Order: sequence, then structure tokens, then C-alpha cells
Amino acid sequence: MEMDNDTSELLDISRYDTQGFGHGYTLRRHKAERLANAGCYEARQDWIQYIGPAEEFGNCNPINGNFVAVALPLTKPERLRLVAYIFEYAFLHDSVVEVAKDDAKHNDAFSLGDMETSHQNAKLGRKQIQAKIMLQLTQTDPVSAKRIMGVWQTMLETTIKDKSKSFANLEEYLKFREIDAGTRLTESLMLFGLGETLTNEEDSLLAPIIHPCYACLCLANDYLSFDHEWAESLSSPDAPKPINAVWLYMQWQNVDTATAKRLVREATNRLEAEFLERWRKFRESGKSNDKLERYLRGLSYLVSGNVVWSLNCPRYHEEWRYEPNEGLEDGLTAEWRRGLALAADQAEVEDAFVDGVEDMEGNGMEEFKEAVEREKVSLDSVVLPREEKLGMEIVNAPFEYTRSLPSKNVRGTFVDALNLWAGLPEEVLAQIKEVVDDLHTASLMFDDVEDGSELRRGNPAAHAVFGIPQTINAASLAILEAVRKAKDLPIAGAVDIVLEQLRDLHVGQSYDLYWTRHMSCPSESEYLEMVAKKTGGLFLLLSRLMSEHMPKEVRFLVNDLVIQVGIYFQIRDDYRGLSSDEYTAQKGFCEDLDEGKLSFPLVHYLNTEGHSSNSQQVREVLQERQQRGSLSMPLKLLTLQRLKSSNSLEYTRDTLKRLERGVDATIEELERLTGRKNWVLRMCMAKLSV
Repeated sequence: MEMDNDTSELLDISRYDTQGFGHGYTLRRHKAERLANAGCYEARQDWIQYIGPAEEFGNCNPINGNFVAVALPLTKPERLRLVAYIFEYAFLHDSVVEVAKDDAKHNDAFSLGDMETSHQNAKLGRKQIQAKIMLQLTQTDPVSAKRIMGVWQTMLETTIKDKSKSFANLEEYLKFREIDAGTRLTESLMLFGLGETLTNEEDSLLAPIIHPCYACLCLANDYLSFDHEWAESLSSPDAPKPINAVWLYMQWQNVDTATAKRLVREATNRLEAEFLERWRKFRESGKSNDKLERYLRGLSYLVSGNVVWSLNCPRYHEEWRYEPNEGLEDGLTAEWRRGLALAADQAEVEDAFVDGVEDMEGNGMEEFKEAVEREKVSLDSVVLPREEKLGMEIVNAPFEYTRSLPSKNVRGTFVDALNLWAGLPEEVLAQIKEVVDDLHTASLMFDDVEDGSELRRGNPAAHAVFGIPQTINAASLAILEAVRKAKDLPIAGAVDIVLEQLRDLHVGQSYDLYWTRHMSCPSESEYLEMVAKKTGGLFLLLSRLMSEHMPKEVRFLVNDLVIQVGIYFQIRDDYRGLSSDEYTAQKGFCEDLDEGKLSFPLVHYLNTEGHSSNSQQVREVLQERQQRGSLSMPLKLLTLQRLKSSNSLEYTRDTLKRLERGVDATIEELERLTGRKNWVLRMCMAKLSV
């Protein structure tokens, strides 16, 4: 029973005026009803496109619930739309078959009888829809698809053949009606929705138990649809009388409508009780199991859902109708609930929703008609919300998560240090920091996805938590937001500066990815150019924004300084990735090797070792990584040993020292030109020193 809560919510059936039906039954309503409405809308649009006008109502009922939502509440959400699509097609098809002649030659599966000739290309149209249904059913569940199509074929042949047949008694009529009313089709679609199949043995075992269920479904449907069918039969002198148990009782026993309806209701009640009793005995016999119990519960929900849906469904009740082809249902249901909520305490809204259906002639009808008028707009307007309810929480979650990870805030300190020379107001500096921080965080998210890195600062990377698509979406939005924020900066050409540096960043990243993918080793100068664009790009972005107002000579040196710092950052990162215990704790041991990244030490090694046997070993290891997606610890240790023995790690450290000296010299020159010592910047570089 707990599993039933996964797809549906329990409703109190006693709150509905079920007109004497459903005693002892439980009522549920699917949580994903919007998917059922979407399936119905899709089916109607296909019908209109391929066959002709779709004027009759089908599944939809904005008040008591879509037929599929209340009759098949255990349907898997991923199958709900398709089930509703098939039911809607069946309802539209049934409206055509009601007037079809006894013409068996057209009675292949999903045939439309005389509709084939009354609408241009209708036959081709129904073949299109048939193919769509068959393809989707077969792709989803081929076993269920075969059962559904077999049942449909039998139902269609019986319906066309016996529409004009006379029935001597209720038993004879029910043999026909159980097929004609689509109870077996509904059962097969219920099984499809559950994702279950029955063996031939299970079908035989269940047959006597479910027979009264099928019968009570038919009679309840006859009772609740009779007024609608009777009115249609009186609309024209040539219209046939309905194939309906109420009409048959009127003839069999020569009674009036009220008496005939009472007799039908009593027969239905007996069958409802008989189904529950047979089910109870079957359960107590020990022959049942979890699958069969869930199947029988599904049939019991079908009994109650069918009754509650029929009470005010637009298909049977003209007074509850609206434009059926505009996809208004979700909006109408929301309007209905909203209107009731205004008249009830918030804690009682759900009760008010159910209570509201009882008074069909009072305020409930008035509110529904008002809701229809509010929703009766163009289809484009329907799909647009009246108010913005989807906030930024979901799209920003991966970004906020990445930004919350532990950080030494080196870039923030660097910005503050540069401002000693730039002299920007605090509010402007804060704006620049926000732009750069957004872009930096987004670049980390993209890097981790593109490098396949599972860790970021010792924690799971954003894409490991939120998935790659959501992370890419969040990072893309962060870049857009940064550009938007740049528009508000009181700096000439700020947006152009941001876009130019973003371009360089992406170009640099493209070469890094290309070299990794193709195992193509760049020269040292090519590698440094890539780093200047990729890592140095963000540093240059902030320096260009901060130095636009500075004297030209100072501006040139500031920009040169940050390019050096950007290169230093990247090579230092490459070096620590192969030599630092702290880095191993945060990112994993030699993670760059797992990623296949051609870091600065590897670039030096491969360029200086040429085609030596040791170099060939390292190339083979990198090739192995391409195939496996990562490297084993022994292969990492082998590569690290080769790098150490060749002095490539020592060369990398020496390069960092040379860069430190170059940065120090540039800082000294800037201090001389500005007359201001930058101790914060010196301290920052000292902390980074290897």
C-alpha cells in the first residue's frame, strides 16, 4: 500500500456525492496529473492534424480529475502521458464508432469505420496516429504493447458487429458491454502503466475474481452517462437509441427512467460488493502475492475513479464544458483550487477542493465558469504563466555550491592589492570583484566537467552532485549574469573588455582540450600562450577593468604583471598537482594524469626526452589513460618517477622561481612609478612561493 503513495494521493471518497456507487472503495488521484492532461492535448492536436475536428470531450475533467489520473492512479509517471494519449484517442474514436455502420471490411486495428470516407485523408491520418501509438508502446514495453493491440482489435470488432444487436437479458448484454465499454483495454493499459505483465496462468487465476469488476464498471458507466446519451438520442428523429443498460431495463421491464436507473444502480452495487468479496477470499486463500495484490488494488481504484470522474466530466455534462482543444485543464484546475482557497482556511483547502464538487448547481458552477472565462485565451497565452513562480534557486544551486567551497580567496586579496594603485571607490571595486568571481566560479565548473574531475577543493565537484547538464546550465547563466553586471560598471567599454577576455579564455581552453584529446604535445611557448589566454585571461580581465583610468605606462605594467601572475598560477598548479600532499588531499593523487592533461612538467619532459625509451613509456601510459579514462596507482608512480629522474619537476620549479623574480621586478617598477609600496601584493606572492 505504501508504494501507492509514490504516484498518487489518497482522497476521501465520502466527500463526493457518488450517487450510491463505490461503497467500500478507496479513491486516489495521480500526483502528475499535468502529464495526463498533456497527453490528452497531444492526442487532440494529432487528431485535428491527421483526421479532422475534435469536438467531443475525452479524459479531461479539471474539477474531479483527468480520467487517467483518478482511474489509473498507480501509473508510472514516465508512462502516464502515453496512457492518457491512448485513452483520449480511444474516446475520440468511440465518438466516431457510435455512428459507424455495420461495415466489417474497415475493422482493422484502430480503424474509424465510416470516418474513413467522411474526412479527407482520415484513413492515412489514423494510420499516422496508430503508428505513433504502436511505436511508443513497443519501444517502452513490447509485451504490454502486444496485449493492448490484441484487446483493441477484439473491442473494435465486437463494437461494430454488435452495435445493433438486441439483448434478451443483463447477462447477455454484459458479455457484449465488457468488451464494448473498453474495460479490457483499460485493464491492459493499467498493466502497462504499472509496468507489469501477467502470465497465462495468472490471467486464468484472476478471471473469476475480476469479472464482477468489469461488469460493475460497465453498469456504473451506463448509469452515469445515460442522461447524456439519452439527450443525444432525442436530438434527431434518425438518432439511434443508446446501447445502455438503463434503456434496456426500460424495455425489459416496461418501467420509467427513474426506476430503470435504480435497477441499474442496485445491480452495480451487487457487483461492486461481489468483486471485493472475491478479492478478499482470494487473498485469504494464500494464492495471491504482492504483484497480484497491486493489480487488484489498481482495479479497485478504477471502479472508484470512474465514478468520481463521471460525476462532472465535460464528456457527459454539458454544463461543465469549455473549449476542449486549447489545453486549458491545468489552468482551470489551478483556478478552481485558488478560488476555493479564498473561501477556506489554508489548512482546509484540500477539504474545500473535494467538498466543492458536491454543489454542482450552486457556487461551484459559478466559480468554474468564471475560471473558464479567465482561461479562455489563445493557446500561446495558456502556456505562459500569469505570475513568475519559478525562481532562481534551482538554476543557481550548482553555482552557489561551488562558490561555497573552501577557498583561500587569493584573487580577492590580489584585487585589493591592485587597488592600492588603481584607487577605485569601494562600491566599484565590489562590483568588479563580483563580475570576476562569477566568471571564475563558472570557469571552475566548466573545467571540472571538461576535465572529468570529481573533486574541487577536497569536495565533490558540482557536476558530481548536480549532474553535468545542470552544472553546464548554471555555469552558462553565471557568465551571462557577469556580462549583465559588467553593464552596470562605471567603466568605459566594460562589457567589451569582459567579452574579449572571455573569448581568449575559451580559445585557450580549446587548445588545452585539443592537446589532451589528441595526445598532441605543444611546445613550451605554445603552452605558455595557452595559459596566458586561459588562466591569465581572468587576471587580465580584472586588471583591465581596474586600470582603464590609469596612465598608459602604469596600465601597461599592471596588465603585464597580471599575465605573469596568471601563468605563475597555472604552472604552480601543475607543479603542486604532482608534488604537493595538500593538493593530493584536495584533488587526488596526480589527478592531472587521470585527466590526461598535458601539464607544464609533462610538456617539458616530452619535448626534451624526444623519442627515448623512457619517453615512449610515458606516452604509452598516457595512451592507456585515453582508453581507460584514468590511471592506476602503479602507472601514476611510473610517470612521476620518469618526470623526477629527467629533472622536469626541477625545471618546473626553476621556471616558477624565474616567474617569481619577474613578478617581483614588475612590482618594483610599478612601486617606483606610483610612489607606493604594495606590501599586500608582496605578501600574497610570498605565500604562493614554492
